This record gives sequence, C-alpha cells and structure tokens, in this order.
Amino acid sequence: MIYESTLYKVIRYVFLVLASVFVLVPLVPLFFMAFKTGAEYSATSVLTPPESFTNFYNFAYAIRVGHLGKAFLNTAIILVISLTIQIVFTCMVGYVLHRFDFLGRKLVKTLFTLTMFIPVVTTQTLIFRMMYAVKLINTMWSVVILYAGVGIVGIYIMLNQLDTISREIDEAAWIDGAGYFYTFLHMIFPLMRPACTTLIIINGIALYNDFYIPNLYLNSDVQTFTVALYKFYGSMATPFEIVSAAIIIGMIPIVIIFLFLQKYIYNGLAAGAVKM
Repeated sequence: MIYESTLYKVIRYVFLVLASVFVLVPLVPLFFMAFKTGAEYSATSVLTPPESFTNFYNFAYAIRVGHLGKAFLNTAIILVISLTIQIVFTCMVGYVLHRFDFLGRKLVKTLFTLTMFIPVVTTQTLIFRMMYAVKLINTMWSVVILYAGVGIVGIYIMLNQLDTISREIDEAAWIDGAGYFYTFLHMIFPLMRPACTTLIIINGIALYNDFYIPNLYLNSDVQTFTVALYKFYGSMATPFEIVSAAIIIGMIPIVIIFLFLQKYIYNGLAAGAVKM
C-alpha cells in the first residue's frame, strides 16, 4: 500500500507539472517579449529573457497609441451596467420560478433551457436589424442590452442558492404584511449574495474577454479592450513586442480579480454546479 501510495503521488505530481508547463509555456515568451526592444526581439529567441525588466516603453506606447485607457473605461462602464441589470433580473426570475407555482412554470424553464442549444451567431442577423431600427448601433447601449440578458446558467445558480434559503422567511414576512417585492428585496436578495458573486465572476470574465459582440456593434470611437487590442494589432502593423505588452496589460485586471476573489471563484464553481 505504501508503494502504491507513493507511486500514485509521483504520477499525480508529474501530471500536475506537465499541465502547468503546457499552461505557462505560451505565457513566458509573451512576458519576455513585452520587455524587449525591437532589436532584442529580432536578435534573440522568444525564450531568451530581456536585458532589462524595467523597460516599460512598450507598455507606455501601447497605452498611448492604442487608446487602451479609453477602451478599459468603456469596458468597465459596459460591464458594471450590464452585470448589475443581469444580476437583479436573474435573481428575480430565479425567485419567481423557485417560490411560486403558476401555470406555465415548467414551460418557462424549458424555454430558458432551450436557449443553451441555440448558437448566438444564428440570431445575430435579426438582432442586428432590431438594434439598427432603434438606432443603437455604435453605442454602448447595444452591447449593454445584449450582455444584460438572463441566462439559464444564472437561473440555475439562483435556484440552487434558493434551495438553501428557508421558505419560512417568506411566510413570516407575508404574515407581517410585507408584499412580494419587499420580501424579495429586503429579505431574500441579501441572502443570495454568494450566488450573485458567483455569477458576477463567471459572467464578468466571459464578457470581459468577449470579442464578437463588441466588434459587431461598436465602431472605433466606442470600443472595448478586446476590440482595441485586435484593431491595435491589425491596422497598424505594430511590432509584436508592443502587441505583447498590450496583451499583458489586458491580463492584469483578470489576474488582480483572481488574486483577490480566488476563494469566491473556487466556492462559486462548486456551488454553481447545476442539475439540469
């Protein structure tokens, strides 16, 4: 048993090391290139460290010429507004589906579930025409509206959270004369904070990395970071050491979020496991 246990540990650590290598190998050259000069980039291997890790010219150039600061601000505004709307409406939908038994309840859940199997691309022609008709193309509001939609994954996360909240809380509030909205807002919604945090983390990272929707609906004057990075690289034929610096800049917010919220991320992924 000792031999088997030791062998198991060795195999486990070998696989973990190999997995870490596969993840880190693409990032190490990217990090090295971000600090290299143009001459260094041309004369050295991608795995060769730069002469100095204090060369921040590439980062300053990327921010100034690529207008990454403005792109970050646009991204932050879109995420804050859309995630706030999404969280509120997802909690409301989850609360109604969990607490109330009404005609068509199963149909509503089924329709929400079916949206998982409809590719986003297949609906964009109609949605684009609708956005164009109401003159929201090339404005932040088009992306905000599309991002603020209620998704089935968020609904099931809320349903799982509501399973842990006693119905007696609702009944006690109703006996005291509270209405449905007051009960939800003041009694139930504060208790759903773990589920809300989970949804913010999962959807926030996904929306931050999204390229398709912002690229389709926004112009060069109003663009998110992912679009700015793509156009910054494609339209200017920028040297790759500058592009590497821009990519590193884009990774910084995600790394910071992970370092400060990793406990919620791990707990949220476990709590967010849904039973379909």
